[in-house]
Amino acid sequence: MVRLSDWLRRRVRDPLVAELRQGATPEAVSAAVAISFAIAILPFIGLTTLLCLVAGRLFHLNQVVMQIINHTAFPLQVLLIVPFVRLGETLSGSRHFALTPAAIIGEFNRSIPDFLEKFWLTGLHGLIGWVVTVPLACWLLHLILRQTFRRLLPPSPAP
Repeated sequence: MVRLSDWLRRRVRDPLVAELRQGATPEAVSAAVAISFAIAILPFIGLTTLLCLVAGRLFHLNQVVMQIINHTAFPLQVLLIVPFVRLGETLSGSRHFALTPAAIIGEFNRSIPDFLEKFWLTGLHGLIGWVVTVPLACWLLHLILRQTFRRLLPPSPAP
């Protein structure tokens, strides 16, 4: 069985270091990681790849880095949906809505318009929770990663 650390090294760290070795700056790579991570954990499954693509084009960010982070963060996105919704409900003073996987999947399979009617407010609460937490977290991530990538950058050849 492959250890998680080996998988992360092979699928995340090594490609990011390869981008640095090919000329990407630590600032550019850390910005791409931070922005794609922010997008990747949006509490709306199915939109992040497109949003990362659009953000990368708008802000001239490294698409390879963005998609690596986006796809790697998918399990975290799923895990954070309920906490984001609960935070949004708490901040808005709303009552907690039952969020069981069976109820969500059953309603989605029954009727997409009914699903949207029933869960739009829940999605809004998730977005509120995301907006409150993600900007500061990703700014800190950018600062930390910028320093980390500077250390990982291979030394430039001496003249």
